[in-house]
Amino acid sequence: MKFIIIGMGNFGSTLGLRLVEDGHEVLGVDRDMSIVNMFQDKLTHTICMDTTDELAIQRLPLSDTDVVIISIGEDIGASVTTTALIKKYCNTKIISRAISPVHHTILEAMGIKDIIHPEADFADQLATRLTVDGALRTLVLDNKFEIVETNLPSSLEGITVAEAGLREKYGISIVTILKKQERRNLLGIKVERNEVVGVPQPDMAFQSNDILVLFGTMKDIQNFLEETGK
Repeated sequence: MKFIIIGMGNFGSTLGLRLVEDGHEVLGVDRDMSIVNMFQDKLTHTICMDTTDELAIQRLPLSDTDVVIISIGEDIGASVTTTALIKKYCNTKIISRAISPVHHTILEAMGIKDIIHPEADFADQLATRLTVDGALRTLVLDNKFEIVETNLPSSLEGITVAEAGLREKYGISIVTILKKQERRNLLGIKVERNEVVGVPQPDMAFQSNDILVLFGTMKDIQNFLEETGK
């Protein structure tokens, strides 16, 4: 796939590097030449540009792009103006980053459907990781339920999903299991990724290094991790 990322700060640059690592084409855009130079050999292409300039926006390869991600931070005015111009000239998917509730409201009023809040999302995940010992990553669904990734407790190695009885014992469900696999991306680079095994069957046996994706309340998941020695 082909991506344009506008705003190469911490979030935009990290996202761009990950997409390139997975074999995708990424055009990184920023108005700071020093940042553009920093990533010119790491991304597919980089451009130094003021994206609040309508003529500059028209020079971007928007018709040959699958997704445009506007990840400008701090400068709400530049983000809104850039988003408006991209929306005017682009018919492909647009994802915009919001840094405040007001920013989100403005983007929503502009008709942007994919709005992300990386700082707020990370804060939610970190809060759970700090309070649930053993959690690797989390997805807070509401104030009660969440999805948590955690390493397989050693006490479960070799037994089946049915034998573990997590729903009966702890009131939580196994959404899926992730297994570490080494593969080559489209650029031929070896990368280690977590492969999803799909819906776990009752007779599936747990193996060492498995990562469990669990669904339930934070309290129930925390009880499970504490009782199984995490």
